[in-house]
Amino acid sequence: IGEDRKAKIDHEMCVECGACRAACPFGAIDERSSIVPVIMNIKTGSKVIAMVAPSIVGQFGLKVKPDQIYTALKMAGFSEVVEVAIGADIVSVEEAEEYIEKVPEKQPYMTSSCCPAFVKYIETKFPELVEHISHNYSPMVELAKFIKDGHPECKIVFIGPCISKKAEVRKPEQSKYVDWAITFEELQALFDSK
Repeated sequence: IGEDRKAKIDHEMCVECGACRAACPFGAIDERSSIVPVIMNIKTGSKVIAMVAPSIVGQFGLKVKPDQIYTALKMAGFSEVVEVAIGADIVSVEEAEEYIEKVPEKQPYMTSSCCPAFVKYIETKFPELVEHISHNYSPMVELAKFIKDGHPECKIVFIGPCISKKAEVRKPEQSKYVDWAITFEELQALFDSK
């Protein structure tokens, strides 16, 4: 709380995990939505690919099957729907290779780079441990990179549960591959608008 008794986010300590959004009793904290640019790109005929987190399977209840969600995404205008689990496979191989190269000869352990909030937490709270973080991209970025290598003209939207992916997409290196990240909540709003 600042001197004016208003709640303030300390951006130097923030790890962009979204906990403040969940904890705010007034719903006053939110992240900028990317629904409008996603819809505008779909409407202008751009090839917009939806990359969905595996957790989408349980997002719409037990009676809704993955094929129904993928069909709804295509009906909403997405050109393709791809599961980010493929990106996790890519990262697993790359992190295993990095681990074999580094541990234990060069360093005693290595942590994953898959979660942007975890990475930012280490960078912010324990900067002396940054060297132990894998140097690979997250599954989201690795898959987007793979897709963009074959289709550089396409636009990529990550759809998942985590608000920290929005911060990851804003990083200059990652934004070359992933154009937008939206949450399941935003996806529901997109479906509702259709």
